[in-house]
Amino acid sequence: MAGEFLVSLLPMLMFPLIIGLVIVLAVVGHKQTKKRRAALRAWAQAHGWAYTDNAPGLGLDLRGGPFGRGHSRSSTEAVWGTYQGWQGASWRYTYKITSGSGKSRRTRTYHHHVVSLQLPVPLPYIELSAENFLSRTFGNDVEFEDAAFNDAWHVRGDSPRATSDVIHPRMMERLMQPDLQGANLLYEGGRIFLWRRGMPDPAAIDAALRLLHELIELVPGFVWDNARGHGG
Repeated sequence: MAGEFLVSLLPMLMFPLIIGLVIVLAVVGHKQTKKRRAALRAWAQAHGWAYTDNAPGLGLDLRGGPFGRGHSRSSTEAVWGTYQGWQGASWRYTYKITSGSGKSRRTRTYHHHVVSLQLPVPLPYIELSAENFLSRTFGNDVEFEDAAFNDAWHVRGDSPRATSDVIHPRMMERLMQPDLQGANLLYEGGRIFLWRRGMPDPAAIDAALRLLHELIELVPGFVWDNARGHGG
């Protein structure tokens, strides 16, 4: 009897514990957000950039990468300014995916740290992500002569020729370096984007901008000429 009584009390005992845990997590999350945003403001001030908590227009017009997925999309914690003469930006991009129905309905939130840099001339859509079982089995990607590169990167592009011109052997060599492991890249809308899962990290912005600028510098001159309509 006593055992059955205790079992019947478990739901009532667990409920306040769960509520308490939710409150603690919310408080901790709020403090982390406040600290991160203060660090982003400091980074922006030190670099002569601007900062805003909310930037609703960033990335919402794009179809590649994390953009265009799920619902409840938002762009927050954004810094923007000029880097090497080109417009750059960093922000937190969030979306949600809901699956199931009824009691099985679940919603998961995804956060990404996105850094972008303006291109000298808009290029055709090109997207690079880490190759995995699903992309290898079901993906329709652009293949290159370098087998190791094909095993490491899943590449998609609107123009196979332009994609091959941009991702030439020297570019492949750079993309295979350790600092790009687990990264995602996108050429779209006149910009190049680098993003990773997680919250914005002010300490990572400088390195990301240098990397994006390096990748832009590796694009051959004739590719820019073709994009301008001056190619042969």
